[in-house]
Amino acid sequence: MLLLRPYSRLSSLRPISPWLRLTAIAGIACALMACQSRQVASPAIASAPAVPSPEDIKQQQFKTFVSRFQFILGNRALEANSEGLTGEVRLRIKINRNNEVFSCETQATGIATANAPVADLSKKVCWSAVFPIVPGDRFNKDGNVEVVAPLIYVPMSDIQRLSMEPRYQQYAQGRYFAERTLMKSPPGSIGVVTFEYLANKQGKVKECVVNLERHRERPEAFTYDNVLQSRLTEQCKHLDIAQMPGFSVDETGVSRGAVAFEYSPWMAGPRAR
Repeated sequence: MLLLRPYSRLSSLRPISPWLRLTAIAGIACALMACQSRQVASPAIASAPAVPSPEDIKQQQFKTFVSRFQFILGNRALEANSEGLTGEVRLRIKINRNNEVFSCETQATGIATANAPVADLSKKVCWSAVFPIVPGDRFNKDGNVEVVAPLIYVPMSDIQRLSMEPRYQQYAQGRYFAERTLMKSPPGSIGVVTFEYLANKQGKVKECVVNLERHRERPEAFTYDNVLQSRLTEQCKHLDIAQMPGFSVDETGVSRGAVAFEYSPWMAGPRAR
């Protein structure tokens, strides 16, 4: 289990953004890190270029994993919180050896009472995210790993919320398309899909082009699928996007836009597992 803790004290929490903080994944106990004592090098040896040991390489890989995990989870939670929810929750994410999320659960942190809206939002964020590959030495004997992530949603000023509007809309539009396409039948691969559409003023899609691309965190898990692309194109052409957040038309009465979101086998949540 990977515990998300401060690197040293509570005061060392590093903000993901001014409005949401994810406590850092601390180095696991020395026994789990397979820490070893190191001898003091002689002056002659000390002057030579340092060659990282296998343990140093493992620790650096873990730090990289921590940084990316923090960035992805924190920013996704920030973008999804258009309602301005505040509170704190402990998110427990279980990942298997294939680096697939198979459980997203929440619990009260112990310093705050249960907050159902924040818990629901955090689970939605968890299921929709694509995380970096977990270092191989972090899995337990069953081939799984659990990441425990305390999330703190802090209040935002009106000005701050206004500056976030484009990101709120981008997330909401992606969610709108995802719920009406891929979340109905999640694919077996990981990637990013982009829908470029043209609709009339009533929101009826008239033209749609769909592109599938690799995901930067999991490029090896991408499979180009003509059948999937064709299916999504047909689904897009039958959409009514008049109720989509941010829907608008130009002076000719036409709506043009592009919506992108990442997809994964677990994106529909526990019902798809």
